[in-house]
Amino acid sequence: MTRPELTWLLAQEARSAAQKLRQGVGMIATEATPPPPSTDDGSGGVEGTLNRLDEAVSMLASLHGRPMPRGRRGRVDLTALLWEVAPEARVQIEMGEGTTVFGDETELRRMLQVLIAQGGDPTSITGAPELSIRRVGDEVSVRVNLGPETPVNFETERVWLSRMAVRYGGKLELDGLMQTLTLPAEVDLQRLEVESLKKELAAAQAQGEAYARELAAVFSRAEGERERERGTLAGVVARLSGSDPVSHLPPSGESVAVLVAALRVLGTQLRGILSAIGRDIAPLRGQGGDVGETASSVGRHVTAASEIVSDLARLGACPLHEFPRHGDVADVLRDVVKDDMARAARHDVRVVVESPEAAHEVVPQGALTVLLHALLDHAISASPPGSEVVVTLVDGANGIDISFDDAGPPLPAAARSVVLSRDFEAVAQGRPPALQLIAAHAIAAHAGCGIAIEDGPRGETRVRLTIPRSTGG
Repeated sequence: MTRPELTWLLAQEARSAAQKLRQGVGMIATEATPPPPSTDDGSGGVEGTLNRLDEAVSMLASLHGRPMPRGRRGRVDLTALLWEVAPEARVQIEMGEGTTVFGDETELRRMLQVLIAQGGDPTSITGAPELSIRRVGDEVSVRVNLGPETPVNFETERVWLSRMAVRYGGKLELDGLMQTLTLPAEVDLQRLEVESLKKELAAAQAQGEAYARELAAVFSRAEGERERERGTLAGVVARLSGSDPVSHLPPSGESVAVLVAALRVLGTQLRGILSAIGRDIAPLRGQGGDVGETASSVGRHVTAASEIVSDLARLGACPLHEFPRHGDVADVLRDVVKDDMARAARHDVRVVVESPEAAHEVVPQGALTVLLHALLDHAISASPPGSEVVVTLVDGANGIDISFDDAGPPLPAAARSVVLSRDFEAVAQGRPPALQLIAAHAIAAHAGCGIAIEDGPRGETRVRLTIPRSTGG
C-alpha cells in the first residue's frame, strides 16, 4: 500500500477507537455517581483528553492523509480494467450480463492491484496469480487464490479493501485461501427498458390475435345459426353480384352490431397500449448503438401495428342505423382513394382510379365509405412494393360495380369459400389477413350489397362490390 493509503487507514482506525472509547467512558459516567467538578487543573478531565485525542487524529489525517487523485468517474468495465492491471494473470471470465460497475476508475484500479498483490508474487515459483471474474445477478465478483505465501501487511490491506468495498456497497469475503471482492453491477436501464417495451409489444400483438380469434368464432357461430334457420342464401348474393359470393351467408344485423362494437373496443384498447409504447421509446431513438437500433425497430413495429389499429377504429365507427340517401358514388370513391394515399405511399403502392365523372345512387354513404376503405386497404396490403392497385367503377343498368384489382398472389378458388373461416390464412398463402374482407362482407350484407372474389384480367385477384339499383331509381 502507498503511504497516503496507509495513513488514511491508520487515521480511520484511530478515529474509530477514539469514538468507541468516548462511548465507553460515557456509559461508565452515567452509571457511577458524578464526582465534584475539578477546578484546580485546566485539563478538563477525561472529556478534555478525548477532545485533544480527536484533534490529534484530525491533524494527522490532514498532514499525511492527502486524498488520492480522483480519476474518471462513471461506468467501468472490471474485465477490461483487470486485463490492464495484470496482463500476465490467469483469468477465468463469466461475463453473464456484463461486468460493468459504477465508480472512480483510479480507486477501482487500486483495489484490483491490492487484491491481485495478495495472490502472491507473479515472479515466484507459483507463477502468475489465478483470478476469476463473474456476473451473478446484480453483482460482479472478482476472486483470487491467495496461495501459500501472504504479504507482511496482509491484514492491513485486507481491512482497507473491506472498507473500500463497503463504500461502494459491496463486500470482501475470505473463504479458506480464496478471497472474493464483490461490487454492485451497473444495471443498464436503457437495455432493460427496451426489453420491457419488446415484451409489452408482444403482449399487445398476442392480445390483438386473441381478439381476432374471438371475433372469427362469434362470426362463425352467427353464420351457422342463420344457416340452420333459413338455409343457404347463396342464390341471393349471386343474383346481386353475378358470380359466386365471397361466403355462403350474409350476417344478420345483430352479428354486424356485435362485430362493430367488438372492433371499437379492440381498437381503443390497442391504441392506448401502442401510444404508451411509442412514448416510452421516443427518448431512445436518438441514441446510437444497439439501443438506438432496437428502439427504431420497435418504432417500426409500433407504426405497423398502429396502422392495423386505425383500420379497427375506422371499422368500429361504421354507422349501422343511417338512412340511405341520394349521392354520388364516384365522388365517394375518389375521396376514399385520396384518404388512403398516405397508406399507399408507406407501402410503395400506386393507386389508379378508372371511374366516370358521376355515378348517382341511393346508398348509406357512411357505411359505403367504411366498406370502400376496407376493400382498398386489403388491396394495398396484398400488393408488393413498386406495384399498383387498379380501382374501376362501372355504372351499369342493374347497379354499380366497383372492382379492386391488386397485384398480390392469386387467391386460390379453395380460399374464396373460407374467407370467413379460421383456415383462410392456411389456404391463402402470401395474402394479408382476412380482417378487411370479413368486415367488408359484414358491412356489405348489412347495406344490401354483394361482394365477389374473381380472377383479374392479368391473373391477379379482383374483389368486386356490386351496389344494386334502388327500387325508386
